[in-house]
Amino acid sequence: MLTAHVGLAGSLLGAAALHVGWAEQADAVAQTLSDYALVDGGGRIFTGTVICLAAGSAALLAGLVRSGLPVGGPAKALLGAWCGGLVLTVVFPTDPAGSTPSVRGLVHRYTAGGAVAALPLAGLLIARRLGVLPGWQPTARSLRRTSWASVAGGLAFLGAHLCATAPVTPMARSIAGGLGLAERVTFGLETVLLFVLAGAVRASRGRR
Repeated sequence: MLTAHVGLAGSLLGAAALHVGWAEQADAVAQTLSDYALVDGGGRIFTGTVICLAAGSAALLAGLVRSGLPVGGPAKALLGAWCGGLVLTVVFPTDPAGSTPSVRGLVHRYTAGGAVAALPLAGLLIARRLGVLPGWQPTARSLRRTSWASVAGGLAFLGAHLCATAPVTPMARSIAGGLGLAERVTFGLETVLLFVLAGAVRASRGRR
């Protein structure tokens, strides 16, 4: 679990560095985290941040597999999709705002969206399995609440993204202006979800 915690902590430090160091070049409310890859000097920090998050998540997945907890195959596959989606968002950078969508940008968009959706679904599946184990109900409740909060954040992010894609009304344009904020809230919730999962793995070692 040390590797998982180091990776997750590294991603938080990287995100903080991007927000502080490039605050004047990227609007944290309107622009997505991926836009940091397009600003001068921000690409390497963004890549390192995402790789840390992916590595920490992969270590967490390995820990869950070794823990003996009844995670289930679908949840493992969803966590794998989360890890893979993160890596692909680095391999295929986003398009600059206002530009014509490219194949690269579309791959980035859909893999990022798939990753955002996969993690809370995995959390809900794991919470359901943990909830039937004696003594695991508090962990299951915490995991379930965080997962549902992440789902709500993801839906808000999806709504803002759709409005940004087709801002046909003044209300849609207003909602699109909060795209970056919606994404950051979602990723914040999903990072909390990862730490809750890491806590479950750590707790399982004391119950063997």
